Amino acid sequence: MAPPLIQLQDVGLTFGGAPLLAGVDLTIAAGERLCLVGRNGSGKSTLLRIAAGLIEPDRGTRFVQPGATIRYLPQEPDFSGATTVLAYVKAGLAPGDDLHQARYLLQQLGLEGDEEVARLSGGEARRASLARVLAPHPDILLLDEPTNHLDLTTIEWLEAELARRSSAVVLISHDRRFLTNLSRGTAWLDRGRIRSLDRGFAAFEEWRDAILADEEREQHKLDRKIVAEEHWLRYGVTARRKRNVRRLDALQALRKSRRDYRGTVGKAVLEGPQGDKSGAQVIEASRIGKSYGERPIVADFSTRIRRGDRIGIVGPNGSGKTTLLNLLTGAVKPDAGTVRLGANLVMATLDQQRESLDPNKTVTETLTAGSGDTLVVGGRSRHVLGYQGFSVFSRAGAHPARSVVGWRARPPHAGAGAGQAR
Repeated sequence: MAPPLIQLQDVGLTFGGAPLLAGVDLTIAAGERLCLVGRNGSGKSTLLRIAAGLIEPDRGTRFVQPGATIRYLPQEPDFSGATTVLAYVKAGLAPGDDLHQARYLLQQLGLEGDEEVARLSGGEARRASLARVLAPHPDILLLDEPTNHLDLTTIEWLEAELARRSSAVVLISHDRRFLTNLSRGTAWLDRGRIRSLDRGFAAFEEWRDAILADEEREQHKLDRKIVAEEHWLRYGVTARRKRNVRRLDALQALRKSRRDYRGTVGKAVLEGPQGDKSGAQVIEASRIGKSYGERPIVADFSTRIRRGDRIGIVGPNGSGKTTLLNLLTGAVKPDAGTVRLGANLVMATLDQQRESLDPNKTVTETLTAGSGDTLVVGGRSRHVLGYQGFSVFSRAGAHPARSVVGWRARPPHAGAGAGQAR
């Protein structure tokens, strides 16, 4: 077996409440293709940052093979200190790394290098950050949601690029096809601990379901044993005192085991807003156009969207998909043409950059706008903690959204799509 490039042993980390990581062991060997899976908020991004050396755990050890090079791709790239894409990518190179490789990757990713980082779209920012971590040809690539904001063509290119490289790769992604095609091993982060499978993501769900089913049977047996022992405690015939004391101690241990058991988190339930029924016509756009400087984004575009339509907008990164969506929903005024919105619309938007969220506010403050402990969802008043449970936020999740990587508040008006008519 190849020696480990990175090895984490007994890593623990707590952000108040139950431990986020509780005795995690993880080994990454040369050439590994590992997918790191788990629920939102389970600590995947935090664990990846510990592996990258960016976070110190509360306990445990981190070993890195001397001389091994690591590159970490965060969900949110930090462009501070760089003005252009090329400058940002060059800052990720070490002495002796090939600048021509950086330029080549930018070209492959559809970037010139002279783009201003402050004006990049979400997809362009992701491609720039990919060029930065791929250019040095590191021994280990730690990639957190590498396909976020990418168009289909770039995802296919990235998949082929990673497949041909010899680097060890650890992936976090919600793109199931991407994980299935690339992974050869699976690390499941579940309730603070890692379970490992020496097969790729394609085998994960069947393996996970079997584990959870066995766990449920064991807990059922434990419950029945506790009931039987409690019945003995109340009604059993007294025997030798020493034997009874031992049996009582065993019962207390069973009860403690039941209390300490961390069950699986419930399923998330998304609820969209319910407005009065709108008319059949939701949006009508007539010959709209929008330009930024000399660059036309939308030109002479017309469409009619009716109640019940489900429309996907596709196109390369930076082609203007988000701008078109903003034009159709009225968030941006067109330079030419008109947009008419139907009556009684309830509009729900979900922005790419989560700019509506204040990182200094807790989930509870975000949901209630800082007033009281209730909110109105679907015309009904709900207690905020109960509503958080439907979005898989525990009471611990009421801590500031910035405290755990990957936890984000979702305001009650945010639905799953760009717009919704009733």
